[in-house]
Amino acid sequence: MGIYKRKPDIIIRNGCIVDGTGKLPYYADIAIIGEKIDYIGDLKDVTAPLDIDAHHKYVTNGFIDAHSHADQTIWSAPEAKNVIAQGVTTEIVGNCGFSMRTSIAPEDFDKAGDGIDCVYNLPGPKYPKGAMAATLDRAEKQGCGVNTAWHCGHNDIRMMVGCMQSVPTKEQMDEMKEWIRECMEAGYIGFSTGLEFVPGIVSKPEEVEELAMVAAEYDANYSTHMRDEGTYILEAVNEFLNVIRKTGMRGTVSHLNVKYDNGIPNDYLQKGMQMLKDARDVEHLNVYCDMLPTTFATGGAMAMLPPWLYANGWDEARRILASKEGRIKVKGDLNRYWRFLAAGQWERLLFIMPPYDAHIAITPFADLVKEYDKEPADVFLDVMMGCSTIKEANATGITGTVFFEQQLIDSVVTDPIYMWQMDVGFVDLDNPKGRVGMRQTYMSMSQFIIRYVRELGVISIQDACKKLGSVPAQHFMLEDRGTIEPGKYADINVFDINALKINSTFTDPMQYSTGMDYVFVNGRPVIANGQFTGDRAGKVLRHLRKN
Repeated sequence: MGIYKRKPDIIIRNGCIVDGTGKLPYYADIAIIGEKIDYIGDLKDVTAPLDIDAHHKYVTNGFIDAHSHADQTIWSAPEAKNVIAQGVTTEIVGNCGFSMRTSIAPEDFDKAGDGIDCVYNLPGPKYPKGAMAATLDRAEKQGCGVNTAWHCGHNDIRMMVGCMQSVPTKEQMDEMKEWIRECMEAGYIGFSTGLEFVPGIVSKPEEVEELAMVAAEYDANYSTHMRDEGTYILEAVNEFLNVIRKTGMRGTVSHLNVKYDNGIPNDYLQKGMQMLKDARDVEHLNVYCDMLPTTFATGGAMAMLPPWLYANGWDEARRILASKEGRIKVKGDLNRYWRFLAAGQWERLLFIMPPYDAHIAITPFADLVKEYDKEPADVFLDVMMGCSTIKEANATGITGTVFFEQQLIDSVVTDPIYMWQMDVGFVDLDNPKGRVGMRQTYMSMSQFIIRYVRELGVISIQDACKKLGSVPAQHFMLEDRGTIEPGKYADINVFDINALKINSTFTDPMQYSTGMDYVFVNGRPVIANGQFTGDRAGKVLRHLRKN
């Protein structure tokens, strides 16, 4: 009999452990009791109700998705099947300045959350005090297949106080600060901005800095979709760094990459990366960035539209789009955000996904062009015109082939300033209202492991798991997460790396990835023997200020 005398609930035996710290893999057994890892070592004489032989398999930390929009879809697809199928056990949500809207309509709210109203299911536009804090309570009551940690979004807070103009009134500024403070007191991990989107696009840097100072009191993270990812990307990086300099916050640049044929010199990505590295090495600022492992990505359709179009309200915007003269003027002023579309490269737009029509959302844009029998720009604007409110327009997503060639992405895979993200929400293919025809949703995290670790070998399994484990766990202050160590929460994956498979294609995107034998969240299997269990084992991870 060995030294271990306790009775574990689960034993994972004979696996090659990759612990998420960056250390070399090693062979050992793992004992789990309740939610946590109790022991790592030799358990040959110990038994457990669930005993898993992981011979010839990796046993890794559960993956942390550093940038997610699952806050929009958790309400209708809480089992999070598309992400747990890829080994994701924790999602960082509320990004790009959004933390109150829904993305697919008509969206059914899971009844398990009934009895708690929050900004997601209340009609708005005005919300009662406590409606942001109640978001975490509702998510907690409903349950989720993975852990979630929440940012509060600048764009939505602006809309909640009716601030669509460039400079908020003193009353609006004070109200926004109250909402941020409510979020921080409830346990949100940070404050996010989306400065290419409505209405943050018209805000001033001074406003962002002043609001971020409130979150800074709680040692929160500042995450930003920068003001420009094109011609002025370097100025945008500096604006981000100024927030960090003035607040002392930890900070994250969302999806730092360069969109090709977007009016940007080829070396701007390297220059932007170097600015962040210098900030870390010289100024000792705690800053990171994140990126997708694919050449295609998702964005917000509203960011393409000129601000003057909706300056007098969305009803007026629809009237302009419906008129011949107005339509011509708008088509001549689309040169922002994905500027390559304004240059006529509409073949790079793969999907446009309005919340009001599921058919449009899952139909390739090229097929929509044929269906509408119009020029691509007019199809795009027709879909936008179909949005009945600015909230619907703001919730309209686009997917496209946006980044530089794959080789450039490959070259930054090992860079220590990068974490990895999926930039998507949850999907449940068993629920017709919880489906999305966006390939990225079903394969981004699998792509990282399959392409970069298994196929190209450009990053080791231990360094890959560190990027998906201890790095984001420490940066976002997720206590006792991200690594396989005694006393840590048992968020664990068991898989044969050669069995991992991406099944989603552009022509048939709605297919889960496969190959995960077991995925444990808080010590409970959400995948067992390769099958979903339906267990909502995740927690809302609250970051509370310690007095």
